Amino acid sequence: MGTVQATVTEDHSAEIAWVVGTPWQGRGLASEAAGGLVAWLGRRSVRTVVAHIHPGHLASAAVAAAAGLTATEEEQDGETRWRLVPGP
Repeated sequence: MGTVQATVTEDHSAEIAWVVGTPWQGRGLASEAAGGLVAWLGRRSVRTVVAHIHPGHLASAAVAAAAGLTATEEEQDGETRWRLVPGP
C-alpha cells in the first residue's frame, strides 16, 4: 500500500516522508501511518520532526497537519518545510 520513513540524525532531529499507492489514497492511511511514526519518534530522543511538502500538494499538507506538524516560512527546493517540536 505504501511506506512511511524517518531519517534520524545525530542532532536528534528526524525528517519524515510517506508514500501511498494511488488505489489506497483517500482512506486516511498516510495520516494514520505518519501520526504513528511521529508519536513513536516523540517517545524516543527525537527533538524535532520535519517534512518537506510541495505547496500545491494539499493531501500531503493535510497528512502533516494531522501528524501535528505546522508549515513554516522556510522553503527548500520549492517545498515548504513543516515542523513539529515534540513536547517533553
